[in-house]
Amino acid sequence: MNRGRLPRALMAAVVILSATTVATWLPGRADPASAAATTVNRVVLDDGFSGERGDDPDPGVWVFDGGRRDLARLDGDGRLLLTAALRTARTIEAGYGHAEARIRGIRAEGAWRALGVLDADGRVPYGRIDVLGSDRVGWDDFHTYAIDWTPTTLTWSLDGRKVLRLTPAEKGRPLAFVLNLSSGGFGTNLMLVDSVKISVRMSAPDWKTYTTYRAGQLVAYRNVIYRVREPHTALPGWQPNLVPALFAKV
Repeated sequence: MNRGRLPRALMAAVVILSATTVATWLPGRADPASAAATTVNRVVLDDGFSGERGDDPDPGVWVFDGGRRDLARLDGDGRLLLTAALRTARTIEAGYGHAEARIRGIRAEGAWRALGVLDADGRVPYGRIDVLGSDRVGWDDFHTYAIDWTPTTLTWSLDGRKVLRLTPAEKGRPLAFVLNLSSGGFGTNLMLVDSVKISVRMSAPDWKTYTTYRAGQLVAYRNVIYRVREPHTALPGWQPNLVPALFAKV
């Protein structure tokens, strides 16, 4: 088998089987709608800010609005010294996930600002806000700020205590994450960030033989989730880890 491609005869079989089975399920064979599903957590960002003293944060991970990069520097000991808002370079489309950051800074209140969210247009999402607890902190130590999100809510916590819930007016929009001290009452103009980690929860039906798959569909095999590259009907021996022409790891 050529790397990344199926032999011509095998691809022809894929096309023929797909054409004949896309609308009709064979008796006793799996319908992907009823297949068992696998749910996995996937880390999409994990930054411990390693690097030399004075280095910029990774430009493939973080960006400043307006392009200025002189407002954040690594301290050489695995921390980021930040004097302005810094956001993730990409937005995340997954409907469920968890983001957390270990931050040291003085703030009277406002966990949603220390680790915040923006929509794909760079705006703060609007909606109903429910205060769940106090989020006052001092400069004494690092604190863990976290956000758990679903398609309908975002819930902030501080050191494991829920402090705020946002019910966005627009549900299920992609999110970017922002480290922010430029507003909201920090008593100093400096934030120290020890680490940031973001993971998403993904669910997909388990791969089955004699099942017709469409391009772009997610499928799980051995606790790994793949995206279907080409429409086809699965045959024995065509497991996602064995046929890279048809499946790509997500």
